[in-house]
Amino acid sequence: MAVLKQRSLNEQAWFEQEPWGAFWEKGYRDLDVSTMGGPSHEIVEIRPALPRGGRVLDLGCGEGRNSLYLASCGLDVTAIDRSPAGIGKLLAICRRAGLDVAGIVSDIVNLNLVEDYDLVMAHGVLYYLSEMEWRDLLTQVKERTRPGGFNAYSVFIFSDAYPRPSEFKSARYTHSFAPGALRDFYAGWEILRYDVYVKWDQHPGIPLHYHPIEKLVARKPGGDGPPAVIERVPVGPERVAPEVFHAVPMGMREEELLALCGEPDEVDTYTLDGLQVGAVTATVEGYGLSLWFYGKTVFYLINRTVWGRSLFTSDPVRLRFSMPGAGAHPA
Repeated sequence: MAVLKQRSLNEQAWFEQEPWGAFWEKGYRDLDVSTMGGPSHEIVEIRPALPRGGRVLDLGCGEGRNSLYLASCGLDVTAIDRSPAGIGKLLAICRRAGLDVAGIVSDIVNLNLVEDYDLVMAHGVLYYLSEMEWRDLLTQVKERTRPGGFNAYSVFIFSDAYPRPSEFKSARYTHSFAPGALRDFYAGWEILRYDVYVKWDQHPGIPLHYHPIEKLVARKPGGDGPPAVIERVPVGPERVAPEVFHAVPMGMREEELLALCGEPDEVDTYTLDGLQVGAVTATVEGYGLSLWFYGKTVFYLINRTVWGRSLFTSDPVRLRFSMPGAGAHPA
């Protein structure tokens, strides 16, 4: 019996032996790499509409890519994750950058929120909760969001068309979100984004993999913040063949992508200052995220290098706020 048990352990994928069976823990422990990249573009879009010194709660922050960015903008950020390695890495980056973030090691299921926030965000974590757990948590979050404040989430919804890869099975991904459930939960709020797409990207120690994503940005009624403007990205018909799309590797340079696919219909670029990528030892300060649109095919370039690629089902949009001279906007 002992021999059979040992053989089974030896046959496990390496990430099954990580805390929570989570592949990201390897990247979080490595101070020389960025596991998840820099801030999400929708968070960069929201930032100009947040009040000066506003309060932010980042649930399941990981190594803190969005928390780091918002703290660099002068916001009061609390970042929570159950991973000591993730929180430790975030705090180490903050020390290097001279920023102050309240980093807390905790499971978000056990939270009892007692403060109010201008933004609550959760990227890549809610689908590890049961439906009852995420509904209870987000009910609290909605109550603790100030009028005019924002909730921003990304959830993965694996399906027969895009089945759950082994690394997500190992990390105990639950099928707790039905398509559209997150949007329905925010009925009565202003829905600023509801993006539906499949994204391919790569992380330390993991081959290229996909995420079927539904992304929500919702605004609570009330408040006196600037009005939002939702613009449809002007794109034409699809013109990147599937075999070309799937041949684009992570790390391809901008000029190579241009030679392969031609000029895009549209490019949105977000340019940020300071240390924005989650690696303590990073020597490059400054962050340029570009979204290249070819119809509903999108390539993501960080500092002129392909970091991800997506196929959209929803119409691509961009979000602006009608207040002059605030923050990073698409160029």
